[in-house]
Amino acid sequence: MADFSRLSEHWHRWAPGIGGGKALVSTKCNDCVILFSTDDYLVHLRSERHGWIVDTVNDRGQRSNGTAKLSNFDLTEKYLIWDWATTARSDLASGPLGADLAKQGYAPGVNVSKVDTGYEICLNDECSAILSIVNATIFSHLMSKSVDEIERLVTS
Repeated sequence: MADFSRLSEHWHRWAPGIGGGKALVSTKCNDCVILFSTDDYLVHLRSERHGWIVDTVNDRGQRSNGTAKLSNFDLTEKYLIWDWATTARSDLASGPLGADLAKQGYAPGVNVSKVDTGYEICLNDECSAILSIVNATIFSHLMSKSVDEIERLVTS
């Protein structure tokens, strides 16, 4: 079983800047392993045979299934911490952890391929993510970093 304590801590930190209302975390969700929610935004995290799937629900109640597919829990933590921080802090998204990385294109050494649901980025045979083109481009620079490094980047 995955340890969700780090993600829960980050959700409580970043959720006020993402959606209105109280930030909640629940493992009592009918269609996911863990649910991160506010009144205006929800993140369902599902575990499947080949990794982790992120589904989101926006402030209008529209659910987007498979907004991110990650091959392991380590990548999932990195992705969600980065995603939540850059959503909550526009200075990160428009600067060092967003636009600045997007302008560089894909990171060297990362294999990229178009798939039905987005772009798959692979650092090696064991490490992959399927994301939108913009997120794939940016995250290709972050996926080789440790979770601790990602935490330092989003909090500095």
